[in-house]
Amino acid sequence: MKIPHPGELRHLVEIGRTVNAVNENGYPVETDQTICRVWAAAEDDSSRYFFAADAENAGRGLAFIIRWRADVRPGMWVKWNGEKQNITALGEYDFKRRYLKLTTESAKGVR
Repeated sequence: MKIPHPGELRHLVEIGRTVNAVNENGYPVETDQTICRVWAAAEDDSSRYFFAADAENAGRGLAFIIRWRADVRPGMWVKWNGEKQNITALGEYDFKRRYLKLTTESAKGVR
């Protein structure tokens, strides 16, 4: 992996998680909690079409490169251009804790 130039981190993204809470009536409710807003480089990781449960789905994988943060975990989400992407994996550049690669995936039905 090529270490990104700091000028490539030009997209402002939100990183957050979905928290289960209980409302005033005692029912569970999912709320989004933003952890941080960071500058990131965005690149296409994979685009594919697949069939699942008799429906055609389009899966779009994006990779976001951010400066190192210890509080980012798989299962969180990245909001970019109004679209939420789920973080599926984390990758590290040269193991010096300078940059972090967030592999994300968004699956939407198209049929």
